[in-house]
Amino acid sequence: MDSIRKLKLLARVYMSLLLLLLACVILTPLIIRHGIAAAQTYVIEEETLESLLILSLFGISTLLLRGLFGTLRSYRQAAEQVSQENASLLLRLAEAFQYIGTVNVEIHEMQAVLGGIECYPRNKREFQRCLKHLAGKAMSITGAAWVVIRIIDPRHARTLKECAAERRGGGLPAVTMGNRDILEGRPIEGFASVRLPSKNLNLLTVCIFPTQPPTGAEHLLLTAILSQFEMLFLLHRSGGLQLPPLIMPSEKENRHDLHH
Repeated sequence: MDSIRKLKLLARVYMSLLLLLLACVILTPLIIRHGIAAAQTYVIEEETLESLLILSLFGISTLLLRGLFGTLRSYRQAAEQVSQENASLLLRLAEAFQYIGTVNVEIHEMQAVLGGIECYPRNKREFQRCLKHLAGKAMSITGAAWVVIRIIDPRHARTLKECAAERRGGGLPAVTMGNRDILEGRPIEGFASVRLPSKNLNLLTVCIFPTQPPTGAEHLLLTAILSQFEMLFLLHRSGGLQLPPLIMPSEKENRHDLHH
């Protein structure tokens, strides 16, 4: 506000002095006919007085324009600073929206993963489809081109169950990490793994993928998927996923129920 008032004041002063000096230049021929005597010895001619007035007008105009340009320069600097701050705020706002979108996706994934299994498989085909679905979830969480979920017998270092998922053109390799390498914790270049900790099971569930190991919420979601994978495998191996055959009542029992 102070800068705007100062700018308006400079403009008013400039216009007032301009009108005053122009009036003096115009009225000089009427006031001076043959010159004005100064101290009875020095005479100011009309042309000389007009030149002095014009020179004064030029000097005052120069001073006012310098002040005006200085004010405009400060306005330009302030506008540039505001533009930079606006760009910074827009960048931070875009990052905030991106973060909010990432959080929403993670919440959706957590709900999908931690929500459990709605319908347990009733046959081997549905069992394989459930395992494939879990491997696909693990792939989406890690962001990798492919993942392999494997259950290992640590006593004999042999694979009990394995399921892989890959994106289109993901290039799933024929050989990934060996069981001995996983059990002994040897790093293999180009591969990363996340294992499910277990203290009282004679098996190890691990997820293999070609990226860096996830951290934070992604690691939590991945271990939840491995837990569901391991639980389905244990239920299937124990026979808990095999539904008993549907027992239909005999005709004699039906007749007996009708009489009663």
